[in-house]
Amino acid sequence: MNRKKLLALLAAGSLLLTATGCVSSKAPDTPQSSDDGAQTTDAPDNNASALDGTVTFGITAPLSGTNKMNGDYIMNAANLAKDKINAEGGILGKELVLVAEDEVDNMQASVNAMTKLVNNPDVVAFFGSSSSANDIGVSPIVAEKKVPMFAAGSSANIPAENNEYMWQVRTTDDKSGARIAQAAAQKLGMKNPAIMYSTESFGSGLKDQVVNGLKELGIEVPESNLYGYTTDDKNFAPIITQIQNSGVDGLIGISMSQLQAAMICQQVDAAGLDLPMIGGNSFCTAVCRDNAGDAANGWYAISDWTSEVSTPNGKAFEDAYRAAYSAPSDYISATCYDAVLLFKEACEIAGTTTDRDAINNALKEVKDFEGVMTTYNYHETRCLASNQMLVQNQNGLAVMIEVIE
Repeated sequence: MNRKKLLALLAAGSLLLTATGCVSSKAPDTPQSSDDGAQTTDAPDNNASALDGTVTFGITAPLSGTNKMNGDYIMNAANLAKDKINAEGGILGKELVLVAEDEVDNMQASVNAMTKLVNNPDVVAFFGSSSSANDIGVSPIVAEKKVPMFAAGSSANIPAENNEYMWQVRTTDDKSGARIAQAAAQKLGMKNPAIMYSTESFGSGLKDQVVNGLKELGIEVPESNLYGYTTDDKNFAPIITQIQNSGVDGLIGISMSQLQAAMICQQVDAAGLDLPMIGGNSFCTAVCRDNAGDAANGWYAISDWTSEVSTPNGKAFEDAYRAAYSAPSDYISATCYDAVLLFKEACEIAGTTTDRDAINNALKEVKDFEGVMTTYNYHETRCLASNQMLVQNQNGLAVMIEVIE
């Protein structure tokens, strides 16, 4: 689909939508329970009666629990994609139907939710967890049942599973680490940065990738410049004091938790640390900015998405999202939206809405597919994303600076 056509369809789709969900004051389309416990969304679009049969796509989302806000973002975007697709004629003439399972806020519930989708005979493919560990946890059953899965996690350990049915919509952390290093050195002029990082697998892995990326640029990061913290930590003042007294010329922040990223922003600001600062995706998310307030301003980040996106496809999606839900999107919204569009693209390449193997193989033929978050191409790692964005938090907004290939 060319760019002009996509923009026109997005605009048209936004006019057809009813304002059925909002992460701030409204709820996404309310799922209804089916016989097997799965939750299916209503299909209110006016074009449904003209479509011949249905095709079912699964959604994994935290519909309850502490991460329910992320679940709202996911379901809002999934419903936006569903209604747009059905308004333009469905997938190969069939109405797209969504089935959602609640992953709550823990790994066991998430794996259980994805396992239900895998075992649902109506589900042709599905959107997986935004947690890489959860995606990896369900990998064996996905491979056994041969159901195409769009993983929302970004760990470089997902390709290491060598699961031919697991596809990543977001860029892997090894690429993000290299881009953080590139921006820190070339955009912000860091030559002797400190790195604060969470010590669980995600944070440690991304820290290693940043260190390797800096080394390739001729910058050696000594062990004394590495400051680890646990996922339970809330007081970062001792680390920040050490950084203030260390003589470093910049700060790189790595956090799996958006709330911890917000705490770091607040405590760095309270300490008066006046250095160039850049972080991973967590440091520019809406959750981080909303909780950190003005303290988040000034931080740069390498991100998959920002609601202040300026690319044509991204802006068209953001405009449609805000028109439908009266609120800005978040990265997980764009991730889910693009996953649904990629599913449609694969079905059309394969010429089927029922043959899982054919649809899975069709993803190997994806080339220069313009999503809203990035351009998608087949790679042997089965990570389809091709680029990310450099953004900066300015006056409460994550402003896109440029696309980094």
